[in-house]
Amino acid sequence: MYLKNNKSKIPYLRIILLGILFIIIQSFLQQYDMASEVYKKYIGYLTPLIYALFTAIFLEPIVTKIETKFNQKRWIAVAITVGFTLLFMISFIGVVIPQVITSFKELYDKLPAIQEESGKLIGKIFNFLKEKELTILGQEEFEKTIINFIKQSIIKWRVLGFSVFLNMLWWSVAITKFFIGFFLGVLILLDKKHFINVINNILIILFGKKNSTFISDFINKARLLLLTYLWGRVIVSFCVAGTVLTISLFAGVPYALLSSIMILLGNMIPYVGSIIAGAISIFIVLVSEPSKAIILFVAICIAQILDNWVIGPKIASETIGVRAFWVILSVLIGGSLFGPVGMFFGVPVFGVVKLIYKLLLEKRNK
Repeated sequence: MYLKNNKSKIPYLRIILLGILFIIIQSFLQQYDMASEVYKKYIGYLTPLIYALFTAIFLEPIVTKIETKFNQKRWIAVAITVGFTLLFMISFIGVVIPQVITSFKELYDKLPAIQEESGKLIGKIFNFLKEKELTILGQEEFEKTIINFIKQSIIKWRVLGFSVFLNMLWWSVAITKFFIGFFLGVLILLDKKHFINVINNILIILFGKKNSTFISDFINKARLLLLTYLWGRVIVSFCVAGTVLTISLFAGVPYALLSSIMILLGNMIPYVGSIIAGAISIFIVLVSEPSKAIILFVAICIAQILDNWVIGPKIASETIGVRAFWVILSVLIGGSLFGPVGMFFGVPVFGVVKLIYKLLLEKRNK
């Protein structure tokens, strides 16, 4: 059945789908807490599928490169890619993770000493301000507030560290879901044409042949945008972390590997993540060996200079095409809705929204 409007035919199915989408968005905005609980409760069932799509999208360029450049069959290209990926993961788990766990254990044992050293350090800072006559109103209360904040933060870190080791069952389930998703992603890579045909047929059924072409083109552009952003952030983050690790190891900075891993993960989130990760790393070194904190600070500054003026512009300058204001805003909104994962994916999601805006504007102008 069809409705005639401006000489065009609009299926009732499209109106129903738009109505359902509008109701879902309205319900989410009106009852955010309930929607959030439903999301947390049932998202676990979709987690392997999300991992599968992420794996397929992330590894597809490597598979295609091996397949075309070296003239290999599809399954051979997939096997080579998966082999190197598993080798990297096993090396990371076997070499890096044990050292990071050792560093965490040392820090956990040193938390009481870190709390004491932090109080002394803050006291020295305020004494220095008094000597230079740079005291501020309510200085004693301000000093007590900072010390109490550090104490409460350290207590929370101790509880968090203890709970991490207790939740071994949760970690086992999470790792199992990841490898199930990874296996499904490999199956998608092996039978790429079949899955593309299935998606195109579904789009034709839902939106018609003419509109399905437009939507398929949009999905492909969104996929390329997400893919470019992911690879750009990964390459830049590894370069930044590698720079910090090299300088830190050469200068004998304590917890060099742990600091580099935190900066690697933090740098995946534009602007905000690198600042937070850098501040935590410097604080850890500052209370452990204050003289080395300056070296770590310099190493982070050098790495960020390379990121912003050398590596970043060459690798990921045009990945999203969004100004700094919108990048920070998308990170904040994504973080408030979905935590660290939302902070990371907030930027490419905003890039997809911008892509929708541009495509609709071009279609309207035609």
